[in-house]
Amino acid sequence: MSDFKVNNIIIPNELPVIPLKNLVLFPKVVVPIIIQRPKSVGALDDALSRDRLVFFAVQKNPDDDITANDMYQVGTIGRIVSVFKLPDGSSKVDVEGLVRARISEFTAEEPFFKVNAEPFSLIIRDNLEEKALLRRAIEQFRTISEARSFPTILPEIIYMMSQLKDTEHLVSLMTVNLNLEIENQQRILELESMLDVLRQLNMYLVRETEILEAEKTVAKETKKQIGKMQKELFLREQLKSIEKELGVEDERGEVETLRSKIAAAGMPKEVEEKAMKELNRLGKMPSFNPESSYLRTYLDWLIDLPWSKKTKEKIDLKEAEKILNQDHYGLQRVKERILEYLAVQKQVGKLKGPILCLAGPPGTGKTSIGQSIAKALGRKFVRVSLGGLRDEAEIRGHRRTYVGALPGRLIQGIHNAKVKNPVFMLDEIDKVGMDFRGDPSAALLEALDPAQNNAFSDHYLEVPFDLSDVLFVATANQLDTIPPALRDRLEIIEFPGYTEDEKFHIAKNFLLPKLYQDHGLKKRALVLQDSAIMDVIQHHTREAGVRELERQLATIIRKVTRKLVESPSTKQLSVSRDNVHKYLGAPRYSHQMAEKKDEIGVVTGLGWTPVGGEVFSIEVTKMPGTGRLLLTGQLGSVMRESAQAGLSYARAYTAKAAKREDIGKEDIHIHVPSGAIKKDGPSAGIAMTTALVSLLLGKAVKKEVAMTGEVTLRGKVLEIGGVKEKVLAAHRAGIKTILLPADNKKDMEDVPKEVKRDVKFIFVKTMDDVLKVAFR
Repeated sequence: MSDFKVNNIIIPNELPVIPLKNLVLFPKVVVPIIIQRPKSVGALDDALSRDRLVFFAVQKNPDDDITANDMYQVGTIGRIVSVFKLPDGSSKVDVEGLVRARISEFTAEEPFFKVNAEPFSLIIRDNLEEKALLRRAIEQFRTISEARSFPTILPEIIYMMSQLKDTEHLVSLMTVNLNLEIENQQRILELESMLDVLRQLNMYLVRETEILEAEKTVAKETKKQIGKMQKELFLREQLKSIEKELGVEDERGEVETLRSKIAAAGMPKEVEEKAMKELNRLGKMPSFNPESSYLRTYLDWLIDLPWSKKTKEKIDLKEAEKILNQDHYGLQRVKERILEYLAVQKQVGKLKGPILCLAGPPGTGKTSIGQSIAKALGRKFVRVSLGGLRDEAEIRGHRRTYVGALPGRLIQGIHNAKVKNPVFMLDEIDKVGMDFRGDPSAALLEALDPAQNNAFSDHYLEVPFDLSDVLFVATANQLDTIPPALRDRLEIIEFPGYTEDEKFHIAKNFLLPKLYQDHGLKKRALVLQDSAIMDVIQHHTREAGVRELERQLATIIRKVTRKLVESPSTKQLSVSRDNVHKYLGAPRYSHQMAEKKDEIGVVTGLGWTPVGGEVFSIEVTKMPGTGRLLLTGQLGSVMRESAQAGLSYARAYTAKAAKREDIGKEDIHIHVPSGAIKKDGPSAGIAMTTALVSLLLGKAVKKEVAMTGEVTLRGKVLEIGGVKEKVLAAHRAGIKTILLPADNKKDMEDVPKEVKRDVKFIFVKTMDDVLKVAFR
């Protein structure tokens, strides 16, 4: 048999069978069915695993145990629309009838019935007799529906029929909603001509109209004889029998279950009123209405949200400090600020203040310190990544008018946490975008404003939710991409890049124990010397955080593990600075060291990068010319202006000191090596000025001296940033004396004690102070 198509759905030859009791499925009608018999469950599972198509045949008798001979030969091929598991283990299935079909043969009876079915469509001639019969049938059906004694015909059915143009769909709707015997419905289903169907249907409609008239007469007569109590009893019994036939009892039980859950959810009064209103709508709605599933999902969300559930927190500052120190090395200022925050929280009970924003380079521990805050508070931790978010609905949720609507990320996070006071991390808040769908950062304003978030409005919920108990912690790599209004609500805690010494301790105390465990390597099987760890830090990584360091250490451990597995007799391997290249290859990065001898026109400067401080040489030379200044080494605009100011000061100083009138008639060339790397900032001002004065006076600069600071035309030395990183770089390069602006003396608190012990610091206010120290 060739494939048969209905609504672009290909009907296969063989189909699983679900026998029906007291129900006939007609094409183009959606009806609910309760599936509980083992064979029917097997057929349902088979259909769901494939194309969701089933052959529905009516039983000739109501027995549960039937054979192939106990089913009518003509049935309907239907498609499973939705499946809802009931508490008793059965399934409520919504089925859409597709096309009539006749059984040609049964192909299997175990574990469930299967048949080869031949689909057939009604023969529609569209002549005057058909049109007349259809119009007469619709009129009679409306008359019956208006009778109070026919409650199965809902107003929605009449409205739906007024919108339909499909004759077969109209006939199916009328047949299903009439109170016909199963045998009579089956008789209509087996007819092959629309004309015959309309004739048969009209005959039943006429009979039903006559019955209604008779019922009216009987009702008038009996009404006089039945008292109030007897009448009420009669109506209740009638209602029970009708509900039993329609399977409404199960639906009513589900509504009552939802009602009890709403009462136990601890919702605020206005939210509970909204939930009850929607529940009453659901109770009045027919089960085949698609909106019923959306309403049920909405009520499930309202019930599952933690309206009043909280984690009982116990703030112990000593324990919190212990946890922060266990999980993170260094970051003293960050830890101090977090402990201050917790102290105020403990003192006042509930802190309505700025939202913490941890800002710094990747890999510096921002996300993990958020987890440590949750651990210290004893709260649950929720993380939502905002990177690349462009749709406002991701924050506020979608309105329920849309198919597949859900609450926003904030409400979903609270739902997953199951408490209303978690530590909520908004990761990568600086990478939120915007497009035609709205601005998510604007939606965050309400959630992150302590004065407003006690009644946060999600578009899906349509009721306020209290976010004031949530401890929001945001993370960012760059602050300039955060909108000003949002940044104003954040308290920025800067995460500096780790120094080499901090990376060393992190590697030794945190990364290596974790890597040993991940790779199944016993600690005694590998002797990783301190010199090797430092070599990896200095020559195989260049980053502010420790992610690349962890990857490089993991590479060493993997290679060591392979050698130990390939050579069982080897019990231990040692990795030192001398052989680390065998595992990681040649060094990828190098650091400039101090100059070997005093030179004219060469000065050691100090620079800051996101991955730490750097030492660099500034070289100056002169040549006959017209007094031009040449700058090379990829210098930025600020650094170029600083060089111009330094040259002007150097020429004026040299003309005065050397009493020369030819100053300014030679071309000057300033070069900063590592020309492939872009450089900018004013902190190389005194270094370039010193190199220029050295060149013009012909005096050599001490090789052991390095300097950093901004210079003015009058020779004043101004404050700069990144002192700690620059000093550590100078110490690593073997510098013995460092010149710093006098205003940076306060930054010496951050410099490690061992560096202060090895390096002499001289604080200068003017270029005269600098030149006195720089020259021999």
